[in-house]
Amino acid sequence: MAAIPGCRSLRCKVAKLMYKSYDEMLEELEREMRRVSDDMLLQVFRVSGMSGELWTPRVDVYETTESIVVKVCAAGLVPDQIDLTISADNRFLTLRGVRAEQDDDKADRMRYYQLEVYYGPFERIIALPTDVSLDRDKLTAAYRDGFLKVVLPKKQQQGPVSKKIEIEE
Repeated sequence: MAAIPGCRSLRCKVAKLMYKSYDEMLEELEREMRRVSDDMLLQVFRVSGMSGELWTPRVDVYETTESIVVKVCAAGLVPDQIDLTISADNRFLTLRGVRAEQDDDKADRMRYYQLEVYYGPFERIIALPTDVSLDRDKLTAAYRDGFLKVVLPKKQQQGPVSKKIEIEE
């Protein structure tokens, strides 16, 4: 066997003979390492709760002249599987539910390159402004285009009204 420059060990010499080029061997090694690390990361995410533990949907909360509006990013949620409640003191809006993963192509998945969409149960407790009186009898919620919009109307403030006081005799 002829000496291969830069290769001293028997393992190195055998490896170089098995591959057409040293670069090809490195590319294969890199692909295999990437596959192993992807598989390990997937296992870590599965165990640590990428699916299974609670996650929190993103929300915007803003005020208009007539209401407080809560807009929830709710893509993939089924409206009748969302539990929406307001606390007795009108200070907290609680959103609970589950986003189910569509398994139609799960068997065909070989490896993941990004995992950014959370599945499983979720809960979000949203603090509402304390300086606004809300009319809980007029609350509305609508699900449209992947967003849940909750409108919490303000109570109509009545200005000071003079009141006649009767005088007893």
